[in-house]
Amino acid sequence: MAVSVTKAGPYYSSGEIKFSSLRSNFRAQVRRETSGGSESFSTDNNSISASQLLRNTTTTNTSPIVPDAQENANISTSNNWRTSQFRNSIKYYYVTLPSSDDVTNFDIDAQTWNSNLNKNIVKVMFIDGTCGSNSVSSTAASFNATAYNLTFDVYGSILGAAGRGGGTGSGAPDPSGQSGGNALSIESSNGNNIVVLVRTGSRIYGAGGGGERGNKGADGTSGKCRQEEYKQSGCQQSNTVSCSSGWSQYQSGNWCCETKRGCNANYWWVRCERYYSTAPGIGGAGGTGGLGRGYNNQSGSLSGASGSGGTSGGDCGATAGKTGETGGDGGEWAKAGSGTNNSGNGGGEGKAIVGSNYSVTGTINSDTVKGAYNP
Repeated sequence: MAVSVTKAGPYYSSGEIKFSSLRSNFRAQVRRETSGGSESFSTDNNSISASQLLRNTTTTNTSPIVPDAQENANISTSNNWRTSQFRNSIKYYYVTLPSSDDVTNFDIDAQTWNSNLNKNIVKVMFIDGTCGSNSVSSTAASFNATAYNLTFDVYGSILGAAGRGGGTGSGAPDPSGQSGGNALSIESSNGNNIVVLVRTGSRIYGAGGGGERGNKGADGTSGKCRQEEYKQSGCQQSNTVSCSSGWSQYQSGNWCCETKRGCNANYWWVRCERYYSTAPGIGGAGGTGGLGRGYNNQSGSLSGASGSGGTSGGDCGATAGKTGETGGDGGEWAKAGSGTNNSGNGGGEGKAIVGSNYSVTGTINSDTVKGAYNP
């Protein structure tokens, strides 16, 4: 990561300091051109007095002539003002993530601000490269500090992490899909004039939610088997033959013993039956949900996985389990993942910008910003 720091200045490292030069450098209004990031200055021909060149420390002043900054600490705020105090002074402070950089979990307030975040010098964080995240627990870029007069000037991309599909393991929810990650987080509850400037061609995208895991396939039906048993006694006076435990008699009879005159004794017999069930086939597991669209899935498939086939049933008419339901598709940028017939739901959509105490301006449309962004 090659983050760079530049400044409007430092001015007057040596040589004479003229009022005309102070007027040019400190009444100037700087802007950054879209093409190439060059700076252009504009000024006026009005005169400037020493009282206008006092260092302004008011944090609610959004455009101080001589800003409060670490580099400007020698410039007087009230009296004993001298031009020599402007040695190595600055007007603006810039930090730039270049277009060649592709970083994850970019911590903006951890960059080199030289203790100027809580001072009123106009500061710009130029995001020309790509910020991303591979986990929904972390935003692609974040800022968490008190700041005044800070602009996030976005020419590049800030992309939230894709929500994982339900049932995909390693901490993913089941059966619900995981909500998509947020792109940019800004928390500066005590700050003022914090602006996200959206440029044409930039992308601040909340991620898509993961699809819900598919429902388990229906189990098959049980089979029903029938067995028969025939039992017979020897030649005897009384009937002592009966069905075994768990069997039911459905037919019985006797006949005379051939060796006995007058049929004083009989052969006794019974026919028995029993029924038992065989196991049904088990329904197949539902397919896992699809991965949402995000920094870690910018062009890959969103489709949920197919469900597993059911197992075969037992004998005697038992039927096989049904194939599990296909998992829900992951959501596109800042869209919820698809649900299924399972008991959960698709993961929710990620947001473009979350936090508090900021405003958003610039070229805001469906190409540059996807997802909610209002504080």
